[in-house]
Amino acid sequence: MFFNNSLLLCALMFLSLSASAQSKEDTIFIDEAFLKESLKENPPTIDQINATLYGAKIEESQIDDRFNTSLEASGNYYKTDEKQFATFIPVTSPTTNYEVKVTRGFTNGVSVGLRGFTDQFSNNFVRDASTTGVSVLLGVNLWKDLISGRTKSQLERARANSEQAKWEKEIALATFQNSLRKIYWSMVANEEALKISRALIKTSEKQVKEAQRRFKNNIADEGEVARYQSQLSARKANIISLQYEKESIVQQLKELLPHVSLKEIKLKPYSIEDTIGKVLACTATIASEGAPPLKNTHYDEIVEMLSKKEDLEEKINNSYDDIDVEFQSEFGLKGRSNSRSDSLSDLGDDGRDNLAVGLTLSIPLESKKKTTREILNKATKLRYRSQKQREMARIKAYHTQTVRQVSLLREMIRNQQQNTKFLGQSLKTSKKKYNQARLTVEQLVQEQDSYLQSNLDEIRTKLTVINTLFDYLSVYTQTPCSLNNI
Repeated sequence: MFFNNSLLLCALMFLSLSASAQSKEDTIFIDEAFLKESLKENPPTIDQINATLYGAKIEESQIDDRFNTSLEASGNYYKTDEKQFATFIPVTSPTTNYEVKVTRGFTNGVSVGLRGFTDQFSNNFVRDASTTGVSVLLGVNLWKDLISGRTKSQLERARANSEQAKWEKEIALATFQNSLRKIYWSMVANEEALKISRALIKTSEKQVKEAQRRFKNNIADEGEVARYQSQLSARKANIISLQYEKESIVQQLKELLPHVSLKEIKLKPYSIEDTIGKVLACTATIASEGAPPLKNTHYDEIVEMLSKKEDLEEKINNSYDDIDVEFQSEFGLKGRSNSRSDSLSDLGDDGRDNLAVGLTLSIPLESKKKTTREILNKATKLRYRSQKQREMARIKAYHTQTVRQVSLLREMIRNQQQNTKFLGQSLKTSKKKYNQARLTVEQLVQEQDSYLQSNLDEIRTKLTVINTLFDYLSVYTQTPCSLNNI
């Protein structure tokens, strides 16, 4: 019997230790440094940001691919046993031809190449008649590319788009990181609110017990007991509401960081005072800048890229209804004989010149393309103008309004702190008056609730200040303040 009890005790201890170890494994303690390290786990938002950057680079690469050196090779063989219509209409069979060509295009519409080939055929009159040759190729798009520079403008626009995407990536990364920090500080604010609410729960529980004691001694009536019990229930409900709010905040964090989605999230020790110091220093830095500090943001570079892209796109649009003139030429040597080897020898010993030149001209005869070009230019101008105005408005508004908003919020916090202080003093006096039967229970409970609400309002306002600054730092990502460096 003793052995069985000992075995059961050991088993329970083992299960308890296992559960404890498992609990520790499934719990993550977070702070701002942890959030920064989490970016290395490549959460979905980071992948999406990088995908956007690569999407911009695709257009540049696809245009640039046109100007790579390329090798083309082909070979054909044909044979037929068909009958000839007459003795002077021979059947040419078999025929073979091979060709190798190396070409390279350039952004100014010029293309050059080198071509080597050999052809061989037989018929009723000749057998294995062979031609071997080499030639140089030259093609030029004379108007749209060489003169108007359409392709070069397309490539430069794609490069400007890639450059803009790099700035946008940096802004998106800062915005995502600040979103995580806003969630973290929402958790901190929630924790502070829970601390205050739990402390006041103890007060409410004492008051309920005291009211029940007074009721038993016929000093208090049922209404007083019920009023204190109501207050206790309301404060418990407030705590449950804050706990629900906490779980909602944690859910937001887990959606953004999948690698912690199965973990229990808890806060590492934090210092409210240190953060307040950083907030004050950062707001002072922001307020010291009279005009929007363009050196602290990448949005001015984005606006610059938008202007460059607009000019290039207009240039591309203006070539839409231009005439199209293309020049193609080929100059080379040929050797001919009754075998491939002999034709190759003839090419070296007695190669004969050959020249081919072609010119293609296309001219729009109606005004439809001109109308389309005008529409393209109008759409381009409106699109880029709206983008530039939107970005410049963001730069100006975030600076001027953040300074004003933070100033108002800081003033609000000062008033709330004074309100909390005065309510605390008033509450002490009210408790004395209540004990002296100079104050009703309803008045005391009302003062206690006002004191609790003032504390919670102060926490929420401080969180609003932090969130406002994080929004500002998502635009002015290079602001030199400690709150912007984690």
